[in-house]
Amino acid sequence: MDADITAVKKKSQVLLEKSWAKIESDFKPFNRKVSVAHNPISAFTYYLEMGKYPPPEIMVNVMEGFLNYFESHGDKSLDEALLGTKHTKYGSLSYKQEYSLRYSAFEWFIFEGEFTSLDDAAEEFLKPLDEEMDQDTFLRNYRRWKSKKKE
Repeated sequence: MDADITAVKKKSQVLLEKSWAKIESDFKPFNRKVSVAHNPISAFTYYLEMGKYPPPEIMVNVMEGFLNYFESHGDKSLDEALLGTKHTKYGSLSYKQEYSLRYSAFEWFIFEGEFTSLDDAAEEFLKPLDEEMDQDTFLRNYRRWKSKKKE
């Protein structure tokens, strides 16, 4: 089956490169040789969020992950097929991304607001959210996220 995937990848890459040649000039200032993410799924979503078509190599990498997933007949999770990692809740890309976005949003909230303490900021930030996380747990997780971000 790997030979089949390799053949499909090559054919797809050739066909996508032809289409890409027609739109590449509209792609500026993006440079497809500069990596925008650590994995093809994040790169794919990055380009779409920017309103751009992903370059052919990214689309082919995403396609390869889905082909691996379908050919596994249920033996692989999408995480494993697309990212090469076994699925665990706290290790999954979706969890890490949500976790990071939550605390990035909190940092922006702090930056934009005028709070006398982090406790006050957390209390205000958590009010409109439909979460059952208490303020102390939220701040403990925020500090942990912030220290890992510096590493």
